[in-house]
Amino acid sequence: MSINLSIDKQELIVGTIGGKIYRVLTNDLSFLLHSDSHAGGLKDLSFGKDSDSFVAIDEQGCIKRWDLSEYKSTFTGYAPKACQGVSITVAKDDATIMTGWQDGFLRCFDTVTRKTMLWEIANAHRGAVTAIYADANYILTGGQDGAVRVWSRQTNKLLI
Repeated sequence: MSINLSIDKQELIVGTIGGKIYRVLTNDLSFLLHSDSHAGGLKDLSFGKDSDSFVAIDEQGCIKRWDLSEYKSTFTGYAPKACQGVSITVAKDDATIMTGWQDGFLRCFDTVTRKTMLWEIANAHRGAVTAIYADANYILTGGQDGAVRVWSRQTNKLLI
């Protein structure tokens, strides 16, 4: 964490360990988020249907959608428990975010409704889920265990 007072003593700039920088007015301590970033090293990134935004997952399990026209984060999500993020993709049909984790789980997030997590598949692989593809009907995953799996998008059940 770092705090620095402006030359005119009207505002503070505060940097957090979580990768955020705030502007704080000294007269009333009101604040504004100036910028945001991942706090851990990035593990994977993926564009969706267009090149206006992309998603990223870091080693600390932070998921962000970045808007390239605004140059800012428009969504931040986390797994319900501390776990290392490994892989990420944007579904080709509805822009949900599918994520793979070191604990072998596959988790889905919805950036439109801002619901933190829609669902998860426990033990999708033995070891990390290292690759993901999703469309309207199927989710394909690859794992550290060397397996490639096909899941039903509607039921989240293993097909192959």
